[in-house]
Amino acid sequence: MQIFLSTLTEVDYDKSLDSIERNYDQDPETSWKERARVKNLRKSENYNYELEVIAKNESNEIVGHVLLAEITLISQNDKQTALAIGALSVNSEVREQGLGKALIQAVEERAKAQGYEAIFVLCDTDYFENLDYKDAQQFDIGIDEEQKEHDLYVKFLNSNGERFSGMTVELPEVLK
Repeated sequence: MQIFLSTLTEVDYDKSLDSIERNYDQDPETSWKERARVKNLRKSENYNYELEVIAKNESNEIVGHVLLAEITLISQNDKQTALAIGALSVNSEVREQGLGKALIQAVEERAKAQGYEAIFVLCDTDYFENLDYKDAQQFDIGIDEEQKEHDLYVKFLNSNGERFSGMTVELPEVLK
């Protein structure tokens, strides 16, 4: 089976939302929450269509999706912009074949080309550690109090991350 990665187009908006919902069919509550999150991220003022990638099979069905969203990091005297993985889903029929990794790598390359320095994720640690994401605490990067129960991981794209040391990630409401 061949899989093709591409930028999402308006023609694919509804199909991608349906795909996201199907990808979480084992957990109906998560299914509709993820669908709503992506829909709201697309409406945000900082939405960047180039940082949303879909995977299609030979039948032109969407089988995977990833979306990055801008976040803010703050300290007492500084404010920086980075990205967070807002959504990642892969159809159960094509899981364990490297598609999630390919989607992540595709948006990482695009983010790097646009000059972003870091991508953060509240995550399944094992999965993202295998993609070279590191615990943000080791770089003295924290997260706002509301999200402390989640593990925050980061991958630096264009730097070693020193400029983010001592900062706190503030997630937009849509990512909470």
